[in-house]
Amino acid sequence: MYRFIGLVLLLMIPFFGLWYALGALPSAPALWLAQSTLHWILPDVIQSVVIDQHQLMVFTLFGESGQDIVPLAQADYQLAFPLNTRILSYSIPFYAALHFASRIEGSLERFARGLFVLWLLMFVGTVAVTLKNLMLGLGDAFWHAAPEPFLSANAIALLFQFSTLIVPTVAPVMLWAWSVRDSPRWRFILLGQAGEPGT
Repeated sequence: MYRFIGLVLLLMIPFFGLWYALGALPSAPALWLAQSTLHWILPDVIQSVVIDQHQLMVFTLFGESGQDIVPLAQADYQLAFPLNTRILSYSIPFYAALHFASRIEGSLERFARGLFVLWLLMFVGTVAVTLKNLMLGLGDAFWHAAPEPFLSANAIALLFQFSTLIVPTVAPVMLWAWSVRDSPRWRFILLGQAGEPGT
């Protein structure tokens, strides 16, 4: 177990370095899905969603005139909300370090399945953070333009907290544990089961 922990810490260095250098690319599938979904669920709020390096820029159909939020046609300038995708996507290098330090059979296939789940969770997180930004940034204008029925403010807040505080750290560990569940070696290490540990 100590060797495993040491290898995880060692692998984090190149994996996090690569993740940082690639910007939004590691989370691209989740962001592409969010681009289409956000405009679809909020057609009267969002004009466009653009991926800009490691940020997701959400351009709204609203702007400001003085200190008032007004429709874009009446505004002095457009309101847009940036989302730093790294607050969600750091789960990928963390999961990669855990997974490849385990040295289990079928490693690439198992990693791909786990990565797919992380992308789905990042998609939910991207939508949650965007809804939170719009709710707080647009205020009443957001609720007037949002379709009925829509999530409540409490639901958006809980989804945001779950997606940013819990998922990026807990999901990689749970996916790793799931991927090694049928490995005799890891059953031996984690559960202390009797018998000869396998590979």
